[in-house]
Amino acid sequence: MKFKALIESEGVASNGQLMVLHVLQALQRLERASDKKPAERRGVPATLVVKLSPDSFAFCHRGGADEGSQTWSHFQIARLFREYRIESKRNNEIALEAPIANLVHVFSSCASSDRTTLRLANGRDGRPILGFGFSLTGNVADHHVEQEVPVRVIAEQEAETIREPDLPEPEYQVELPPSLQRLRNVLDKMRAVTAQHVMVETTQERLASGNSSSARVSLRMVAEAELVTIASTFPSLALVMEGKKNDSPDRPVRLFLSLRRLAEVLASFQQVAAEAHIVCVLEDRALVLYALLPQNMGSLISYVPVVTL
Repeated sequence: MKFKALIESEGVASNGQLMVLHVLQALQRLERASDKKPAERRGVPATLVVKLSPDSFAFCHRGGADEGSQTWSHFQIARLFREYRIESKRNNEIALEAPIANLVHVFSSCASSDRTTLRLANGRDGRPILGFGFSLTGNVADHHVEQEVPVRVIAEQEAETIREPDLPEPEYQVELPPSLQRLRNVLDKMRAVTAQHVMVETTQERLASGNSSSARVSLRMVAEAELVTIASTFPSLALVMEGKKNDSPDRPVRLFLSLRRLAEVLASFQQVAAEAHIVCVLEDRALVLYALLPQNMGSLISYVPVVTL
């Protein structure tokens, strides 16, 4: 089982290490907001899964405020790595479990480096590690740094169970406003009145032209507390048809979600300077939020399952 890769940055605009760091910080924020019992967390570091294959480099954070929630980040091999080699007896696939804090620390250290190497190896104690090597600029001369992240190699049978949900085509794919802060402000007001759930509704807007390529959608969010109801509508959002085989329904589609989970997902996604955010609405199933990373680097995807009231 072998893995070795090289990241080379070409200025701030294409800093692969910095982009990975922002994604890891987003996943770490989700972990800190999780609802796990203290007894389950005592003395055990928070981890995520790193899945490697010849054409994929991905992180997976499982769980959140709601059971069944998960968040994935996929990176384009050709965009992130200058060199990338992997070899294993599992169809050249490797799955690792690694502490989030360690990964955040090492990518914080190498974010300003022009060149970072990653390799799967055995550490000083003989246990598997992800080794990182990079150079940092000094006052007199650059100095080389070596850091290790302890990992657990996940057995093949377990690795096969770690996968994204198999979901049907969404009824709606909607591009959100450029700034997620507007949506967060609404959700924060809902949480302030102690609401627990939010209803998200998507509806096609009527256009005189009838041109589906210019179709627009309204996104409405409603939360009810004991003494107050808060509702907010975001009109004239772009309907995204890329990848869809069927038209969106000519009727509203509603989802009931955990208010806390949705708020935390939006907050974590704000840590990534995404080029666009697309929300997919799957009736009776889930809301899926996509962040498209800059420079076609990849994506960050979070699945928020519906709740039963």
